[in-house]
Amino acid sequence: MNGLSIQSFRRLAIGAAQAARPLSSPASRAILAARTPSRLASTETTSPSSTPATSQTTVAGVTPYAEPPKWGDKPDVPYKRYKKPNPNTYKDGHGEQIWIFEHITEGYTIYSHSPVVRGNRALNQLPYNGKHTKPAKMRKDYWRPMALVQFSEGEAHIGRNIFHKLREFRKMHELSWGYQESELKGVGRRERGQILSHQRANTIADLAAVLGGAGQGTTIWIKGQDDAATEAILAKATVFWANDQDRNVAEKWTSNVMHVAGMPEVDPKWHVKKYQQTRVPTPQDDAPVAEGEAEAPQPAREA
Repeated sequence: MNGLSIQSFRRLAIGAAQAARPLSSPASRAILAARTPSRLASTETTSPSSTPATSQTTVAGVTPYAEPPKWGDKPDVPYKRYKKPNPNTYKDGHGEQIWIFEHITEGYTIYSHSPVVRGNRALNQLPYNGKHTKPAKMRKDYWRPMALVQFSEGEAHIGRNIFHKLREFRKMHELSWGYQESELKGVGRRERGQILSHQRANTIADLAAVLGGAGQGTTIWIKGQDDAATEAILAKATVFWANDQDRNVAEKWTSNVMHVAGMPEVDPKWHVKKYQQTRVPTPQDDAPVAEGEAEAPQPAREA
């Protein structure tokens, strides 16, 4: 057999194991020096006689044993901090439109600021409520637009805040079951996961509540044109529905929301870099306001 024999490999393995073992006594150093004198001669820094019997001698390439970690010690790992988004880097009009998409069979809903969703980001909005409750990939033939929420020009910051509130409200539906707690606990795990994943009706109800000023820290309450006015009013919003009957799922809508039947066509240039998002014309924009005609009263914010 060509090459080294089995005994040679065994001697090399024994020598490597002894070299990695800490030398705690002069006796062990003497035994190892007798076997491999050339290795220790090049790595020794002090003589064996001057080394105390209780100290550890460091061999080249081998570090002495460290103290084992104590129970309860946290690893020295820095906390991962995510950068806050900079509004100055957004495109013009980013946030003025909120697209809501629905799954045609399972009732999943996702939110997006663009008319075409991206698979990876969209699937991150869906929680894992059990086996077969979250799709493995984004199939375009199973998703369709359900509604489009559009705010006035220059109110993109309100749209981004409403987008954030809609995500928070849906998370509350998934974690806080409320009056449905006894019902959900009485069914199986698979059926419970399907019920929690079906958020279509909750999405419409949340949209009506958020556009009506619900939620702590919402920015939809704005002051009137008169600086002396102390009461805040709700910002106007237009909701385009793919099915006009879906708005009846919510109990009530505030007067600042206008409903339009039919979804607008998607602009084919929406994905072009540095492209300004196209606004959808609304009946409020097209209808001229007569002189002396007063606008519909807006609900005042409760103290």
